[in-house]
Amino acid sequence: MDELTLLRSAREDIEVPQAALNRGRAALLERTADAAGPASAQSPRRRGAARRLRRATWIATGAAAALVGALIVGNISLDASSAHASDLLRSAAAATVQYVDLAPGSGQYLRAHTHAQWQACDEQGCTPNVQSIDVYMPADPDVAWVLVRDWGAMSGVTGSSVETIREPGGRFYGQDSSWIGAGLDYADIPTDGAAAYAWIDAQYTGGSASRDEDDFVRITDILRTGLVPAPQRAALLDALSRVPGVSATEGVANFDGVIGVAIGRAEPVRAGERQEIIIDPLTGLVIGERMIGGGGVFGWNFGDVVSLTAVESSIVDTAP
Repeated sequence: MDELTLLRSAREDIEVPQAALNRGRAALLERTADAAGPASAQSPRRRGAARRLRRATWIATGAAAALVGALIVGNISLDASSAHASDLLRSAAAATVQYVDLAPGSGQYLRAHTHAQWQACDEQGCTPNVQSIDVYMPADPDVAWVLVRDWGAMSGVTGSSVETIREPGGRFYGQDSSWIGAGLDYADIPTDGAAAYAWIDAQYTGGSASRDEDDFVRITDILRTGLVPAPQRAALLDALSRVPGVSATEGVANFDGVIGVAIGRAEPVRAGERQEIIIDPLTGLVIGERMIGGGGVFGWNFGDVVSLTAVESSIVDTAP
């Protein structure tokens, strides 16, 4: 196999114009002929130059082959990682469809409790800050949702760090907001994985560093509420498996020590930073989140766990 074939085989989707190849070949042949010339006409210096040219050509060829090999290995590794994540997500989706969700009765609430360690940052830098968030979703649609949040040791918070907000539909921070997403009803989410992915992707409006990152963020933002019904949750997990670059890490503990599978995606421009949700593969429920830091950002080292949360759902009879 020649170098051209090797380079082409590394990425079959790269198209090289034939005219450019012809010009490059002609130039290479012309320079090789000039460098070699008739054997009897070569001075010792030209013969040495020719040997150096041949040696440089072999070195360049070897370097190109090594680079191609590295690209191939890297692509295989990335593809294998994505395939592993896809398998885990689709298995979790299949299990989720069979899972019977907690269902509050009349007068009851589905409570999503988040226990988190996030970073509190100001002009002095960033320090870990432990917070808790409780969202109470009522079974009765005419009853207001309730949010109870303990902001912890946040800079600028005076008096009690705990706030309680009651608003219909979970619109805790304004009429155009909702805990489950502005204007979103869980019933709007298709229950087929491919359709759910298309539904998410069609809503892209240019956010995030890339379309794929934006799709990943919007799917995980819905899932992380802890309130998504099983059919829609299964479809969103399947949709996540279709986002390019998604990978999975098994055996990851949430902030409360519960073990699950971390699903994340690294965006090239984020310098190694990685945002993940941690799911229970048997129920498809998000049981936490974590963020892995990139190198040289706010003093964090590559691979540091910058933030970590735990999410738990339960049925309660009353709300504060």
